[in-house]
Amino acid sequence: MSETVKLTTRNKTAVRDRALVALLQGEVIVVAAEHGYLYACDAFNQTAVSRLHTLRGDAPGTAAQVLVGKVTAVSGLASDFDSDWQRVVAAFWPGLLTVQLAPQVALHWDLGDGRALAEFALRIPNRDFLLSLLTRSGPLAVASASVAGQPPLRDITYVAAMPTEVGLQVDEGLLPEGPASTVLRRSVIGVTGGIEMLREGAITLGQLQEVLPTISALKP
Repeated sequence: MSETVKLTTRNKTAVRDRALVALLQGEVIVVAAEHGYLYACDAFNQTAVSRLHTLRGDAPGTAAQVLVGKVTAVSGLASDFDSDWQRVVAAFWPGLLTVQLAPQVALHWDLGDGRALAEFALRIPNRDFLLSLLTRSGPLAVASASVAGQPPLRDITYVAAMPTEVGLQVDEGLLPEGPASTVLRRSVIGVTGGIEMLREGAITLGQLQEVLPTISALKP
């Protein structure tokens, strides 16, 4: 049976520890990001990742996003995290910037795509509780707790998962509306240079170019 806990300043550490136990046990949990609740699980637990996609009703081959709590964790996950990427994320992480990176060849995970995709989406979120959790849990596979194709879920009351399907729900109240993350990728996966903006969200192309002038808009 799922436990729903209202997060307060007094119980933050206890709730974080409860969430860590649930993740270690292979559970999917519900936590808040900046502007929506997420399903989250251990990125290296294939059974849990599969359950996450089932809860959302994702189409086969859909890959989950990955969240980490520290920039130092990225080099162990991505093979192309070079100085250009490091400049950009240093300016905008934690925050609403998603970067698509080439995974390390020896990485043993399946984010839902059957390991068919040559890149994965990664960011560090700017949400206190989630960031505190990530610094202790390691990489988490995440997806919006809304049904696939629906807008972000700002009210945890409307999570569609049955009580037996998630290990813990962390209630942070009604979340504020806000923009989606800006998404960057390589023009050619795994090749140095050629970073382009796939989606403009909270961070504009102009803001990105102030940090790295060579970033371009997605070519038609």
